[in-house]
Amino acid sequence: MPIRRTRIFIDYATIASILVLVVMVATLTSSIRHIWDSWRWVIHTREVLEHVQMTISFVHEADFLQKSVLLDENADDRAALDRTLHAIPQSVQKLQGLTRDNPRQQDALQAYRQTLDRHTLALQAALADAADAGKQTLDERRMAAATRATILQQAAGLRAEEERLLGFRETQLRNDQIRVIVAVSVVAALSIALLVLVRWLAWRDTVILIDERARLDATLRSIGEAVVAVDLDGRVRFMNPVAEKFLGVSEADAAGRLFEDVFRSGQNAAADGQVGSIYRLVISTGTPRFNVELHAASAAGADAEHDWIAGCYPVLIDDRLRGAVISAMDITRLKDAQRKLNEANQTLEQRVLERTEALAETNLELHAFAHTVAHDLRAPLRNIQGFASALLEDETPRLSPTGRMFLQRIDGGVGRLDRLISDLLDYSKLTRGDLPQGPVDLERAVQLALTDLEAQIGASGARVEVTSPLPAVLGNEALLIQVFNNLIGNAIKFVAPGVAPRVLVRAHAAEDRIRVEVADNGIGISPADRGRVFGVFERLHGQERYPGTGIGLAIVHKAADWMGGSVHMEEAPGGGSIAVLSLRPSPGQQTAPHKA
Repeated sequence: MPIRRTRIFIDYATIASILVLVVMVATLTSSIRHIWDSWRWVIHTREVLEHVQMTISFVHEADFLQKSVLLDENADDRAALDRTLHAIPQSVQKLQGLTRDNPRQQDALQAYRQTLDRHTLALQAALADAADAGKQTLDERRMAAATRATILQQAAGLRAEEERLLGFRETQLRNDQIRVIVAVSVVAALSIALLVLVRWLAWRDTVILIDERARLDATLRSIGEAVVAVDLDGRVRFMNPVAEKFLGVSEADAAGRLFEDVFRSGQNAAADGQVGSIYRLVISTGTPRFNVELHAASAAGADAEHDWIAGCYPVLIDDRLRGAVISAMDITRLKDAQRKLNEANQTLEQRVLERTEALAETNLELHAFAHTVAHDLRAPLRNIQGFASALLEDETPRLSPTGRMFLQRIDGGVGRLDRLISDLLDYSKLTRGDLPQGPVDLERAVQLALTDLEAQIGASGARVEVTSPLPAVLGNEALLIQVFNNLIGNAIKFVAPGVAPRVLVRAHAAEDRIRVEVADNGIGISPADRGRVFGVFERLHGQERYPGTGIGLAIVHKAADWMGGSVHMEEAPGGGSIAVLSLRPSPGQQTAPHKA
């Protein structure tokens, strides 16, 4: 990651450097152009000054030659004077050409030229007068002196203006030179800073790469998988100790050789084509391959067969394929364990099947045994109960009170034992789960249960109220009749002495279930015992006070569970208990949240 950030930084730095260099080159070019222009203007100004000085020299020379001609008629001096007088307007014209970009100097040169022209005419007129009269008057000499003074004054003004321009242009030239020097210095400083930065980043990344390479090398050489790295030509570039052991070739011997040749030298010819096709496909497509199973002989010999799971991953640098890494893990022990596990599973399945068949036979035998025992037990019990009842009817006058008490206890015990056997048979039917299920009219089941309980209801003076209509449920009608028989019977039985039982049966849809409630005004059940009462043979009260077998609510719980529902006990608001059945609605029965 740091290296990637460095590359991005270098890219940005390079772009910024190029932009800076472009700006600086443009600045240098502009500065050099300015220097050249400033230098031309400096030369130009100096040339103007030279021509101004030249005109003054021509004036002095003309004055000198004129005096020489006046004193001594010399043809050479006269010719030289004529040339000088002719050169003066040419020099002024040259000055006008050089200063045409300066209107101020043009105006000054116009006046300067007129003065020079008057002076030239005055010199020529003086020569003509001297030829006629032989001398020059005092006024003419004074006028010539005044003209020369004017010429010198005007020339001084021209020179002063050009010297001012020369100073300004030399200052501008120096400023341009300073800007060029600064620009060159900045470019040099930026270049040096960039080189130092790039050098530092390269050094840092080199350290990081060396460190990462060392860690990667240590990791690859310490893992338990065989790892081989190849280039685009399929030549080995790296091999860890596990691969050396597997192939039987050292890394030094394998380096630079084709991987397929190394694989052959490791006596793995059986898997050679498969492995070769894997890495060639990865190198050609750049798509990794995983979980390729191999079965090949180890370098230890043809008898040392091993199972391997191999994979090949492309090596990409800047999205360019550079080679591939081949890894293989020895799964021989895992395969052996898997084979042993499969064999154990098959053995276990066979044993489970055998024991299931044996258990089914045992259940059939127990079922037959239960019916046989029930029949064999109930027949003697009926005989005992019959003889006890006959003795109580026929021999009561001759029996002592103790004898009558014993016979009554025998009769009651036999009756309880018969009910216990009957309940156990009912409970065993539920555990087998061989009863059909279907839509059941809940109101019909409650009414049939009440018909069975008519004698108990009449004897106790109970009042049973059913809130109609009751919805249809999914279950077994006979089971539901028995469930309501037990729940309503318990509600009638478990009341305080002297209290007339009151039972309310109601039902409503609650979400995707039918909630059936059997509420009573009985003695109630403590919260700690509400789950315990559904156990087999669980009794909360003595046999003398509330007789029973302790299986009724267990049958209710088992029946509700078998029909895909549930049952639990709640406390009634005014005292007593509420047995709550949660049953599945009949197919097509509409259910909705209950509104109290």
